[in-house]
Amino acid sequence: MTPEQAGAFLTIDLNKIADNWREIQVRIGDKRQAAAVLKTDAYGLGAEKVGQALYEAGCRVFFTAYVFEAAALREVAPEADIYVLHGLLPHTELDFLRCNLIPVLSTPRQVADWNHLGHKEDIVLPAALHVDTGMTRLGLTARHIEALAKNPEQCKYLDIKLVVSHLACADNPENEKNEDQLKRFEDACAKLRRILPKDFKESLSATDGCRLEDERFYRDIVRPGIALYDNAVSLEAKILQIQEAEAGQTAGYGATHVFSGKSRVATLAIGYGDGFPRSLSNKGYVLIAGHKAPIVGRISMDLTTVDVTDIDVEALRQSPTAEIFGSSLPLKDVASLAGTIDYEVLTNLSGRFYRIYLD
Repeated sequence: MTPEQAGAFLTIDLNKIADNWREIQVRIGDKRQAAAVLKTDAYGLGAEKVGQALYEAGCRVFFTAYVFEAAALREVAPEADIYVLHGLLPHTELDFLRCNLIPVLSTPRQVADWNHLGHKEDIVLPAALHVDTGMTRLGLTARHIEALAKNPEQCKYLDIKLVVSHLACADNPENEKNEDQLKRFEDACAKLRRILPKDFKESLSATDGCRLEDERFYRDIVRPGIALYDNAVSLEAKILQIQEAEAGQTAGYGATHVFSGKSRVATLAIGYGDGFPRSLSNKGYVLIAGHKAPIVGRISMDLTTVDVTDIDVEALRQSPTAEIFGSSLPLKDVASLAGTIDYEVLTNLSGRFYRIYLD
């Protein structure tokens, strides 16, 4: 794809991403490590590009969801610890060995399978344990940990380097569940230290946990994800056409918008097929020449129409694109208007954008 062929441009500022990581590292202090979570292709922004920039900035701990994501990341982060949060899917054990990856084990079966491979190969294998402290999503339960205590041979061939969990309500510092999960996590780690022959690091906080003022939640490693991309990503779409509309004309499928007077309409080269939320129909807006242009009518698969009546004609002539989100229109604001979160908007972006990496 060339810039001329593309309908929209996604700009990723790798320097800003690296700076965001550095700021988190400074905030948590030298005794702790800031990792980087690069799941879903670095939240849709290109894990290899983002990973390389972070590795060059000094990041040495990464997390992905799947082993294939981690294997690709290994190419640009040769000396890093790369943890795979989904752990061992059946028949993937050798993939971990080939690329020197660390599974995050969440079930007794995963623990048994990884330990069995270590026994078979007569080597001690690196691993992390995920403990469930209240998300009821992934992780070893208190009952599973008690079972390990009764049979520590299940971990004989495992070098447990890290124990992780995940806060459910870290975006609300006053929520009592945060304190409850912290206590559950500390209790689980205490029990595991009585079982395991070697000490391990702890990780509890992802992006929202990193932002908590209480340093007890930081533990040894924090796992920022979306926080790495603050003010580092922008999206612009080409203006394909500008036309006049008379009073009574309608816009888009279903004729859900009726113009009340003579209006000017711009058609943008972006739609829900590109990941632009359809829920923004008739209520979102974009920026053209620094001015708001409300979305009128339903967003279709490839196109979006916006009202540019109040924008100076000369300014329109000099503006080939509209800002979908970026420095002047924060992604969080767009996501909020769409009734979702910035994570979802980013990860839903399609591959039809021409990507510009600033480094």
